[in-house]
Amino acid sequence: MIFKRCCISNTMYGNDNGDALQDARLQNAVSSNDPDVIKFLMVMALCNTVVPIKSDDDTVSYKAQSQDEEALVNAALNLNMVLISKDSSTAEVCFNGSKFRYELLEILEFTSDRKRMSVVVKEGQTGKILLLSKGADEAILPRAYPGQQIQRYLEAVEMYSQLGLRTLCLGWRDLEEDEYKEWSKNFQEASCSLDNRESKIAEVCHSLERDLHILGVTAIEDRLQDGVPETIKLLRNAGINVWMLTGDKQNTAIQIGLLCNLISSEPNSQLLSISGKTEEDILRSLERALLITKNTCETKDLAFVLDGWALEIILKHSKESFTRLAMLSRTAICCRMTPLQKAQLVAILKSVGYLTLAIGDGGNDVRMIQEANIGVGISGREGLQAARAADYSIGKFKFLKRLILVHGRYSYNRTAFISQYSFYKSLLICFIQILFAFFSGLSGTSLFNSVSLMAYNVFYTSLPVMTIIFDKDISEATALQYPQILLHSQAGRLLNPTTFCGWFGRSLYHALVVFFITICAYADEKSEMQELSMVALSGCIWLQAFVVTTDTNSFTYPQIALIWGNFVAFYMINLILSAIPSLEMYTIMFRLCGQPSYWITMALTVSVAMGPVMAFRYFRNLYWPSAINILQQIEQSNGSTQPSRNVESAVKSARTNLTNVLAGLHRNRGCNYQPLLSDSTETTR
Repeated sequence: MIFKRCCISNTMYGNDNGDALQDARLQNAVSSNDPDVIKFLMVMALCNTVVPIKSDDDTVSYKAQSQDEEALVNAALNLNMVLISKDSSTAEVCFNGSKFRYELLEILEFTSDRKRMSVVVKEGQTGKILLLSKGADEAILPRAYPGQQIQRYLEAVEMYSQLGLRTLCLGWRDLEEDEYKEWSKNFQEASCSLDNRESKIAEVCHSLERDLHILGVTAIEDRLQDGVPETIKLLRNAGINVWMLTGDKQNTAIQIGLLCNLISSEPNSQLLSISGKTEEDILRSLERALLITKNTCETKDLAFVLDGWALEIILKHSKESFTRLAMLSRTAICCRMTPLQKAQLVAILKSVGYLTLAIGDGGNDVRMIQEANIGVGISGREGLQAARAADYSIGKFKFLKRLILVHGRYSYNRTAFISQYSFYKSLLICFIQILFAFFSGLSGTSLFNSVSLMAYNVFYTSLPVMTIIFDKDISEATALQYPQILLHSQAGRLLNPTTFCGWFGRSLYHALVVFFITICAYADEKSEMQELSMVALSGCIWLQAFVVTTDTNSFTYPQIALIWGNFVAFYMINLILSAIPSLEMYTIMFRLCGQPSYWITMALTVSVAMGPVMAFRYFRNLYWPSAINILQQIEQSNGSTQPSRNVESAVKSARTNLTNVLAGLHRNRGCNYQPLLSDSTETTR
C-alpha cells in the first residue's frame, strides 16, 4: 500500500502529481511547523499498533499487522515525523530533529462494528492527555465537535474513493484528567465483565470518542497484485461467479472491480445499485434490480452493488427476493461488509444449493472462510489468521487459478475414478461369488479362501489404483488455456448415477466373463477346487491391471512400476506360497503356469472383457466426442510426427468441434453459475 493523497485543514495535497509526499506545499507546511499538519502527522505516527524496529545503522523499519497502518507510519516518516521506539507503555517520536515522548494510557482497538481505533496518550513534556482517533469516514466525521465544518472532508472522501483509493479520517481531542480517570474506571469494569463484554466495551469507547477535532483525510493506494485481472477473467470464463465482499466504500469498491475485470465497462454490461435513504427505497431498489436481472440475464453482463446497511435491511425484510437475485447474478459487489455479514452471504448461497469458495487474507475474513464449502487463505503481510482457518493456503491471489482450474479439476477426476473403481473391484468379486453359489447348488462354499479375498482388496487391487494420483487427462497448460472445460467437472460428467451404473454394469459383465471362461476351462473332474479358485483370481487380477491401464490418460514411471510391478508381485507371492507344503495351494501355481491352457484362458478373459469396452470408447470418441476428448486430440496432433499440413488440418477441425462443445456446455448452464466469494481489498491485491 502506498500513501498517495491527503486533505489537512481543508487543503488537499497531491492533486497535481498524484503524490502528496512530493507536494511542495505539504513539505513547506512541515518545514514551517504548521500546527495542524504536525497534529495530523502525530496521529499517523501514534494511532496504530505498529512496532518500530531499529537496525544497526540506526535506520527504522516497521512491523505492522495492517498494511494501512504501515503505509501511514512510513508516510509520516517521510514527512519527518519518525516513530523511533514503542513498547507497551511509552512511545517516542522525532519531528524535525526534536524528540517527543508519550505515555500510552489506553489502546481502543479497531473492530468491524466501530470501524475505528483510538489511543489515549499523555504528553511527556506538558502532561496533557490526548485522544487520537482514526477510522472510516462514517465512523469519524459524525463524531466531530459541534460547529466544525466537515463538508470539505466529505468532498475529499468522495473524490478519493472515485479514484479507487482507500480513505481514513483522523481526529483528536483533549481530555481532562478527571474525565480520563472516570472513563478509565468504566473501561476497566467493562473489560472485566463476564456478560456482554464486547458490547459494554464498545459502549464505553463510544462515550469517549466524541467531540473530535477532525484533522483530515488520508488516501492510500492499494495496488492490485500481479495477475489478478487475468485470474478473475479465467474464473469467470470457467463458469464461476466472483463476488467481492469488502469493507471499502462503494465508489472505491467499484473502481477496484473495474480494474480487476470483476465488472465490465462494455456497453452490454450493467451495474445495478441497491441503495436508498430509507428502508422502503432499498426494498424498491431490490425489486427493480431483480426485475431487470430476470429480463436481461441472458443478453447482458449484469452485476449489482449494495452496502452493509442495505444488506441488513434486506435480510430482515426481503431475504427471499435477495436470494433469487443472488441466484441470477453473475457478479456482486458488497461493500462496507462486517465479518458477520460476509459469513451470512456465504450461508445464503449455500442454502440454495451453491458450492462456495471463500478467499481472504485477514482476520475479518475468517468467518467467511469457515462458512464456505472451501476456504482459501492468503498468507501474507496481513498475518496468518485467514491461512490458518482455511482448507487451503496460497501465497498470492493469482495462484487461485491453478488451485481451481488445474489441481481442482485433477482432484475431481481422480476422486471420481477412485471412488467408482473401488465399488467396481469389490462388486466384481462379489458377483463371482454369487455366480459360484448357484453353480455349487447354494452349498455356502466360497470360491476364494479368506487369505485370497483379503489380499485381493488390500494388496492386489488397492496399490495399482493409487497411481491415478499422477493421472492428467489434459496438460496443465491446456487446462488454463481452456478454463471452460471446468464446466465439464461442475456438471458432474464423471461422477453421477449414469457413470456409476456404467461401472456397475462393467463389474457384472466382467464377473460373467471371468466366471464362465474359468468354469468352461477348468471345471472338470481332474481339476481341484484350489486350481479353479486361482484361475478365477488370476483373471480378476489381469482385468484390474488392464482396467487401470486403459482408464489412465497419462503415464509416469511410478505408475508403470506400480501397475505392472503389482501384477508381477501377484505371481511371485503365489509361487512362493505354492512352494510351501503345509498350505492347501501347494504346487497349484507351478502347475498352472506350466499349462498353456492357463495363459490362453487369461488372454481370452482379457480380450472378451475389455474388447466391448474399448470398442464402445472408440466409437463414442469418434462420433460423440466430449470436450476432453477433443482437447486430447489437439494435444496429440500438436505432438504428432505427421506432415505439418495434416497436423494443422486435424487441429483446426478439433478446435472447431471444441468450440461447439464448449458453447453447448455454456448453454446448458445458462446464466446461473457457481459463486466464488472474495474480499477485494485484502485478497486481490
